[in-house]
Amino acid sequence: MADILALDFDGVLCDGMSEYFETSRRTYRRAWPGEPAPSDQLLPAFRRLRPVIMTGWEMPVLLRAIVVGRAETAIAKDWPAVRDEVMRSSQPGGDRLEAMLKETLDQVRREWITADQRGWLETNAPYVRLEELRRLVAEPGRAVLVTTKEGEFARLILDAWGVRLADIEGKEAGVHKCDNLRALIAAHVAAHGRRPTLWFVEDRLETLQHVTTHADLEDVGLFLAAWGYNTEETRASVAGTRVRLLELDQFRRGLSAWL
Repeated sequence: MADILALDFDGVLCDGMSEYFETSRRTYRRAWPGEPAPSDQLLPAFRRLRPVIMTGWEMPVLLRAIVVGRAETAIAKDWPAVRDEVMRSSQPGGDRLEAMLKETLDQVRREWITADQRGWLETNAPYVRLEELRRLVAEPGRAVLVTTKEGEFARLILDAWGVRLADIEGKEAGVHKCDNLRALIAAHVAAHGRRPTLWFVEDRLETLQHVTTHADLEDVGLFLAAWGYNTEETRASVAGTRVRLLELDQFRRGLSAWL
């Protein structure tokens, strides 16, 4: 059994697809003010392509790529190239647009929460029943959140769900998730005099693969959330690797069902 369970948030605990789309749409209107607001009809394409997103500010750019007619196959095959082309063709573009999107996306969220916190919360849904989630996070010695989302947003959602974690390490920490894992290990060694058993659940395979490149993290248990924002091809690719594919039914039954 794990001493420490590190959990990603979006795509592992929370399905925020409706929130992502609406926040991206509101941000889009500020980034491209001369354009009409994207319609609800674009949500299915946005949902299908969400796995390509590496970090939150890219979501309005993905919406822009869909609006201007970039093929889904091209987006799925080489999202960085499509993203950069869309940004270069915008005014302002490039680094200025990226900086604007990073600031505006979270600003839009805060404004939405201030105006309608209940409505915002309702767009973020747990993947499992809350009693199952509460039981799950109580199983290990410590359960912590390791996310690229702003911690303030994750806390609001978890508080509304009545889910208590030992810590929430969000985007504001400004470190890579590998460094989050190292800090968790170091704190446990300092407190208990031994290296902990640490399990990490994430829906982005690239993040898990990055962990495998660090020798000092070779004993961390890595789990790919099959229900998260990834593709069938990605899930199939972990067979025979250090990364274990974790199905939602396994997840909800507790840690003893994961191995």
